[in-house]
Amino acid sequence: MVLDTDTISYYLRGDKSIKDKFIEYKYELSSTTINYAELVYGLKKRDNKKYLPTVEMIFDNIKIYDFDKKSAKIFATLKADMGKKGLVVADMDLLIASIAIANGETLISNNLKHFEKIDILTVESWKTDKGVK
Repeated sequence: MVLDTDTISYYLRGDKSIKDKFIEYKYELSSTTINYAELVYGLKKRDNKKYLPTVEMIFDNIKIYDFDKKSAKIFATLKADMGKKGLVVADMDLLIASIAIANGETLISNNLKHFEKIDILTVESWKTDKGVK
């Protein structure tokens, strides 16, 4: 289960349903170096030091996937195929999706509309308990 940036953000803000899922799936949680970059950037941009220790704790205690050669090939293929169909997904989201696909993981995100165009991606929302694809 690859945690997307928004899911971790909900956890940081104390969302009970997300916190409950973190506990329920604590041994299956993972994320990516891309999500880590997005979170740290967001906190630094807002000069918000409050959540940085928690972000570090989360990323020190879950599996972290890198953007590797397999992910890069998936990214390139998806971007080219989607471009031919006129479908656009932001590159950061496509990078995250490519990493999840490369590692056979489900992406946990509340931003389903960002990812629903990627038909080979399994995505699930913990925030609404809807939108399992």
